[in-house]
Amino acid sequence: MSQGGDNPDQPRQPRSLQGLLKFAMEATQSEDAPNPSHVEGMDPERRQFLESALKSLTLDVVQEIEKAMKILTDPETAEDDKAEALEIIVDFVQDIDAANDFFKVGGFVIIQPGLDSPNANVRTGTLRLIAELSQNNPTCQQHLLEANVLPRVVELLSDEAEVAVQAMHAISCLVRHHEPCLAAYIEMGGLECLLGCIQTDNDKLRIKSSFLMSNLCTEFAAVRDEFIKLNAVERVIASIRPSKEYEPKLETALSTLNVLTDSSEAVMRCQDAELKLKPKLELILKLNNGKDECLEQIEYASTLLKRCFSTETGVTDR
Repeated sequence: MSQGGDNPDQPRQPRSLQGLLKFAMEATQSEDAPNPSHVEGMDPERRQFLESALKSLTLDVVQEIEKAMKILTDPETAEDDKAEALEIIVDFVQDIDAANDFFKVGGFVIIQPGLDSPNANVRTGTLRLIAELSQNNPTCQQHLLEANVLPRVVELLSDEAEVAVQAMHAISCLVRHHEPCLAAYIEMGGLECLLGCIQTDNDKLRIKSSFLMSNLCTEFAAVRDEFIKLNAVERVIASIRPSKEYEPKLETALSTLNVLTDSSEAVMRCQDAELKLKPKLELILKLNNGKDECLEQIEYASTLLKRCFSTETGVTDR
């Protein structure tokens, strides 16, 4: 199997009607450049002919998934071939119906072994698979919760950098918009873990962690308040280091603090003189003034100054 992926520039072949149509239109557009082609402007009869032709080329998704699963469950299969088989399945299950079919044909049996694989590419591929299965799919979110994959996914946050990033992405897809998964995540100390990830030096992990934290705080005031009880405000402020140039870690910290200070309790904590937030914010504005690459840092710092230290501040809980 591994021979098919030797050329990284070779585009992945489409595996569904939607993918084939997109593939065909992109090819047509490249041939017709600089004038883009539009499927809406196609003659109805020609469009029907094209769609019929594409349907005749589509694969049996379940059959292809089962082929990939045989590779993954064969103890003689090389780890690199397992990683490639996972990529094939990931491509398919981006469609919600295919994701649900994957569960129905017993596909979940490959998940736990994949998470426990000694091969980082297999662990990463399995985490990507979990993310694709669970994203905006309550059925698979619930099945994955019942399969008890969440504890192992959380453990992989301490794995090597790329594995950890994919683990956070999988967690985000599992817990967003599905309260049973979120409750289980919180029960196992997930909020404390998330705070730790926000303070990491791994840029990608920090950004994904901040995104999830912001999403949860915005959707659930109770979760935001729990973060505050865990001293999130103090911990984030302690990580703020004013810089003369754009600094991703600084921007993440300021963004996180903006989300937390939707709460009046968080604002009060920010006003603690011992934390020295006000002089930090003022120095950030001074050092970054007029620098286009630092516009978001400037905006976050300005908002925090007004919100926490203006005499006109009147923040209320949402």
